[in-house]
Parts: sequence; C-alpha cells; structure tokens
Amino acid sequence: MIVDRYYYAQLNKQEQVVYKAFYNGLMAHEDVIPIPIKGQLSKEVFNKIFHAMTRDNPLIYYVNQSACNWATDAFGHTAICPQYFYGRETVRKYNRNIENAVNNLAAQLKLTEGTDYEKEIRVHDWFCKNVKYDFKGSDMDEPARVVLSHNIVGVFAKQKAQCEGIAKAVKVLLNAVDIKCIVATGEAEANGKKEHHAWNVIDIDGSPYQVDVTWDIGASKERIAYDYFNVTDEIISRTHSFEDEMPKCISTEDNYFEKNKLIFRNRSQMITYITQGIAKGRTDFYFRLDGFFNKFKRSELTKIVAKAAMAELNRTVKVQEMPNENVGTYWFRIF
Repeated sequence: MIVDRYYYAQLNKQEQVVYKAFYNGLMAHEDVIPIPIKGQLSKEVFNKIFHAMTRDNPLIYYVNQSACNWATDAFGHTAICPQYFYGRETVRKYNRNIENAVNNLAAQLKLTEGTDYEKEIRVHDWFCKNVKYDFKGSDMDEPARVVLSHNIVGVFAKQKAQCEGIAKAVKVLLNAVDIKCIVATGEAEANGKKEHHAWNVIDIDGSPYQVDVTWDIGASKERIAYDYFNVTDEIISRTHSFEDEMPKCISTEDNYFEKNKLIFRNRSQMITYITQGIAKGRTDFYFRLDGFFNKFKRSELTKIVAKAAMAELNRTVKVQEMPNENVGTYWFRIF
C-alpha cells in the first residue's frame, strides 16, 4: 500500500509543517490542534492546507470540511478547532468496516494480480456495475445523506455517492494496491451548466491519465462506458476545468480505445469494424472517432452504420445509439 500525497508535495515547508500537525491531530480526533508556527495563519493559506489534506487523505472522512475554524491568541499561538461528524467509537467501527470492504474488494477483483492497467480497469468496471450516483446527496434536508454521499463511507457502505465520494473511494482502492491516484477537483460542464466536480488522475506505469469514473457510471446503461477512462488533458478539458495544477496527462497508450484499437479516423475503418463484427454475430459496437470524421452529424453517422449493417445482414435493421460527442465516442446496437 502506498501513501500518495500529491497535494502535500505542492505546499511550501511551513505549510507542510501545518499539514503534518493538522493531520496528526485529526487522526487522534483532537478537539484543539496546536499548530507549530508563530504569527497569523491567513484564511487563504489555511484553506489551501485543508483542501490538500482532504484530497490527499480520503480516510479522514469524519471531518466537517465547511466548518473548521482556527484562532491565534495574543502570544501568537495558533490552534485549529475541527468539527467531527462522528465520535471516536463510531469512527473506529467505520474504519474497521472500510478496511474489510477494501480487503474484500481487493480479493474479489484480484487486485494483487496483473498489470496496473488490468487492476485499474477492474476497479473502474466494479464502480460502473455496482455504485450508483446519489442524486439526492446534496439535499440539505437530509444532512446525514449529504455527509455519506461526499465521502468514502457512501461507496463502501451504501454503494451510492456523489462525485467526491466516488473519486475518493477510487483513490483508496488503487492506493491500497500500490497504484498512484489523486483526487482532482474543479468544474465540469454538462447540459450547458457548470458545477463543482471531482474525478481522478491515475498513474499507470509512469504515465498519468485523467479518469472520471462518475461520468462513466452515468453513461453505463446497458454496457460499461469508457468515455473518460485514461484520457488526455486535451480530451478532459473539453468539459472539465481544474482548480489546481495537475500532472500533465499527454499519453494515449493506456486509453481504452487506443488499447483495444477502437479509434477510427475514416469511414472505411469504421465500416470494416462493423461488418466484421456483424459477421461474427456481434450486435453492439463501441468506438471513438478522431480527426475530420468527428465533423459528421450524428444522423449521418447512424445512417452509415445502418447501411453497413443492412449490406452485411441483407435485411432492414434498426439502430439504437448512445453518443458522447464531447469526446467523440459512439455506442450502437443493431436490431
């Protein structure tokens, strides 16, 4: 198991001193945490450290992220006063349950076997099959549900969470099997609306990739979606923007579509893929388009798929489609 503290490494030395003292105090469930610095701690610096703390350490799920205060006395002594969602005994119980859940999943998914890519895709697929997005997880009339949906307990205990809880649970599982994974935060735009969002940056064999498991969960209807699995900065930036500087994600080697040779750059490549698949009895087709081919309208693309299928099957067909034009991925089912 690795401890992947990317955000700690971005802090200066004094901020790291505060981070360590803060972390140790939270782990000990202290009500007042003395900070070994002199002088005032600015709100900006405190928020930076607290933000780093909560993203680096998903196992500190029991701290209220929106109601943590600090104070400096007349002698220049500073202390942080956190608020906890759960008492010590409840945290101990939850920690045991989380540890058991992680160990059981690691065994079930065989996360000690295979390459980093194989481990990663097993984790991704488990989330897409088993975890649901909690659409009521921001309802302030249900505060307990809000807490669960934004941390790892929602995933490991209820298998239901919002993006923050999902991204943090992905980090916990992958870090547990020695794969570097960090939580990325910022904004994402869907249906013309921007909202605060969390996803992951995952290191596979020395190359970082952008991975949004939450959005793949949302797209996994009748299949498992890989639209946002190991994509580059260029692709994720079409819909996402980052709060902080992140590792540069430029490799395409372990992108799902690259890995499985499902990227097509002209019409003939796509038609060959469909006709060969139909000849083998397949009815589902999932691929990504690159280059000028992206300029095709969805209706045109559907007609091309239908025409290729009719030519191969020698009968009329119906085509069900599920496109993601933001990233150029398309899923078709032929009846």
